[in-house]
Amino acid sequence: MAQRKRAVYSDAMRRRAVQILSEGAGHRALAGQLGIPDATARQWARAFAAGGAEAVLNGGSRHRVYDFEAKMAVVRDRLERGKSVREVMVAHGIPSESSVKMWCRKYRQGGAEALVDKPRGRKPRSATETAEE
Repeated sequence: MAQRKRAVYSDAMRRRAVQILSEGAGHRALAGQLGIPDATARQWARAFAAGGAEAVLNGGSRHRVYDFEAKMAVVRDRLERGKSVREVMVAHGIPSESSVKMWCRKYRQGGAEALVDKPRGRKPRSATETAEE
């Protein structure tokens, strides 16, 4: 199965998108004016609503880490209070739709414990392991 290449949009394209969104246009108008897929326009519109121009201009270039309490607040608003993904993104300043959806999916599958960040990388070697070498 062939993998699809992810489209990379120029800074000029993103700046134009910010201009269009700041004029009050919706995602369909944005897609039509820029000739981009509707899904991309929808993501940019949601990111703009949640984080302003910076969220669109820096889309994906900066990895943000959210603490457990922030993730739980997002999940509660989405799953228990029935807010839309867009409403949750704007209320909590989360520019990534996929983060909101992933946290909700993890919560449904594994409860609150699934939202706790786990250490990455190799486990540190203990003092006894080092001494044995």
